[in-house]
Amino acid sequence: MSHNVFHFQQFSVNQDKTAMKISTDGVLFGACCNFENAENILDIGTGTGLLSLMAAQKSAAKITAVEIDNDAYLQAEENVKNSKFSDRIKIFHGDFLTFYKTCGEKYGYIISNPPFFENAFKSNDYKRNFARHTDSLPFEKMILGVKEIISENGFFSVIIPFDKSLDFVRLCALSKLHLCKKISVFSKSNVPPLRVILTFSKQILPMKYDEITIYEGNKTYSEKFKELTKDFYLKK
Repeated sequence: MSHNVFHFQQFSVNQDKTAMKISTDGVLFGACCNFENAENILDIGTGTGLLSLMAAQKSAAKITAVEIDNDAYLQAEENVKNSKFSDRIKIFHGDFLTFYKTCGEKYGYIISNPPFFENAFKSNDYKRNFARHTDSLPFEKMILGVKEIISENGFFSVIIPFDKSLDFVRLCALSKLHLCKKISVFSKSNVPPLRVILTFSKQILPMKYDEITIYEGNKTYSEKFKELTKDFYLKK
């Protein structure tokens, strides 16, 4: 089996063209989002198309995925075309800031695993830098766009580094997007959280909080992680 192809239960993801590969926290993010009642979903910065394919498996929604990088766009197109969900997923090649101003649609669920390294050392790999740094889509601009195209009862979820969460919540609050769920993600017990999954709404809803530890012991997935992702990873 090629290392460039990641096989899930209901779809496969080729990742030979993309700078950022499938990650454990990306799969966890898709598994944690509650897409079931959404009629339409927007995936900002889709990369390989993983989150869009996960959303299609978990819902009956129509899904639009936005990707600015040409190689990643072609990769996502390929992965969607080769899936059984191809009739429900549309890939838009371009930047989100142009997309939200012209799409003419409101979305019931918006997701993003966004670029997250700000003012950090950058490697010589341009594509990897572009995929990982907020230079390509600053949080402030993404949030302003989301505010314009999220439906009144819709949700907006992101996964970001834990140390960026307070700033992100503050920026969303300025745009009247209210935090309604926070999931702290720990790589293992007894260490600080590495990532956080945040969900926002235009409505003021009761706050929900949860924690997930990915590994227990020596790189063995925790029971909670296995339960959350059981419909996606191939059985071993």
